Amino acid sequence: MNDFGNLPLGDLTETCEKGTNLSGGQKQRISLARAVYSRSRDIYLLDDPFSGLDSRVAKTIFERVIKGLLRNENKTLMLVTHQLQFLRECDEILVFDEGTIAERGTHDQLMAIDRSNYSTLINSPNQMNSEENHEEIM
Repeated sequence: MNDFGNLPLGDLTETCEKGTNLSGGQKQRISLARAVYSRSRDIYLLDDPFSGLDSRVAKTIFERVIKGLLRNENKTLMLVTHQLQFLRECDEILVFDEGTIAERGTHDQLMAIDRSNYSTLINSPNQMNSEENHEEIM
């Protein structure tokens, strides 16, 4: 995850228009870094910051940036993600259905609701395989 070391001029490397000389994962990490560098912000809205990242890099970013830097500075963080394995550590989860909030609570609260949308997602065979792969990498 040493992006600067892979760039010809490190952090002084200029990117092409729309970042065409960067991978999708590099673009995501740069976007997140820009957000974190602006420390004067109280609220961060992160729209799927793990897309384009492999599970090892996503876990590192979740641990070091989201749970580390941003949470330790008492920032408000809204995370939109399809990476359900990170939701257990969120303070509150909102589940949307057709543009409205269908369920709201912590991981444990939502899992306790019989046949909730959330528990159905978490317990789906695809998610279980995803979590098994995720844990193997950790």
